[in-house]
Amino acid sequence: MDRIAQVKKLIVGREVEIQLAFDAINKGIPLVIEGDTGTGKTELAKAISSVLERSFYRVDGDDSLTAVKLKGWFDPALVLEKGYNSETFVPGPLVRAMTEGGIFFFNETNRAPSEAVNAVLTALDEKLVTLPRLNPIKALEGFTAIFCVNPSEHIATNPLPRAFNDRCIWISIDHQPLKESVLIVKMRTDCNNEWLIWVCCRLVERTRNHSEIENGSSVRGAIQLVLILQEKLEFESSVLVRIAIAVLSKKIVLKPDSSQSEEAIITNLVHEVLSEELPNDIERKGFPKK
Repeated sequence: MDRIAQVKKLIVGREVEIQLAFDAINKGIPLVIEGDTGTGKTELAKAISSVLERSFYRVDGDDSLTAVKLKGWFDPALVLEKGYNSETFVPGPLVRAMTEGGIFFFNETNRAPSEAVNAVLTALDEKLVTLPRLNPIKALEGFTAIFCVNPSEHIATNPLPRAFNDRCIWISIDHQPLKESVLIVKMRTDCNNEWLIWVCCRLVERTRNHSEIENGSSVRGAIQLVLILQEKLEFESSVLVRIAIAVLSKKIVLKPDSSQSEEAIITNLVHEVLSEELPNDIERKGFPKK
């Protein structure tokens, strides 16, 4: 089985994105996966990495990440004994991925300081990193860089330098349609109650097209709902409302001029979804009592 087919066994949909990702990787071009929270950026990157079967080094962008943490540093105790050389150098994740021909995965890249992003630039196109007191580090064949970015996050983020954007191929992904969300939830929960999965996915989808909601929930909300509800053979609709509020109320962001609270909107959406006509291939199972 080829690598693209292997990834398709791990990821629902995304055929175009998977093909483009491997086109870039096969040519040694760094890859950026861009999307909102919960769209599956990290899952896609992990699936691609798993089938490449290479050493995997992950870093998560935050304000404490530095160039030194990415590249590496000298061990003070060993330096006193042996001086500055390769034996006393402790490689960071970027250098380890380069020297092993592995995968460097930089999650939440736009949350990292510009110093950290700039530190990887020469590794992207020249496959080279310079270090003080050591010879330049050259990446082995197979070295791959994958980045994830959330463009809708503006708090505690930094603009990415143009030099970074210029070196990468960007793949933008969005929330997947209802049919694919249903398949994702089945995969993640092992639930066989198709009615419950459809209701939870439909409810989450409705949060993303509600007139008073600025940002709705991702498929994670549906996964959590199903995990909590799947062992309940029968339950009152009020139970679904209560659990939906607990799961979704902090996953949605209301528009500034919204006239309702999160709890009120979710309550109404639950009742609306329960009253919708089901697809022909789905049978009610364990539905809420009136």
